[in-house]
Amino acid sequence: MLRDLLLAIGIPTALLLLFTVLLQRGTPLPTWLQRLTDRSDWIWTVGVGLLITLSFLRWLLQR
Repeated sequence: MLRDLLLAIGIPTALLLLFTVLLQRGTPLPTWLQRLTDRSDWIWTVGVGLLITLSFLRWLLQR
């Protein structure tokens, strides 16, 4: 159980801290990520759509 908790919380937290440090240093974003920042509303729309779709799929599979 501890291993699962480390995978679920530790790795995303470490990646978040790593990328925060890189951005604070002034490291430029990759080109594909810079293009996504121009359309932040698109990112939110896709994210919410994925959440709804995956939640519905999970609900269907549990029935």
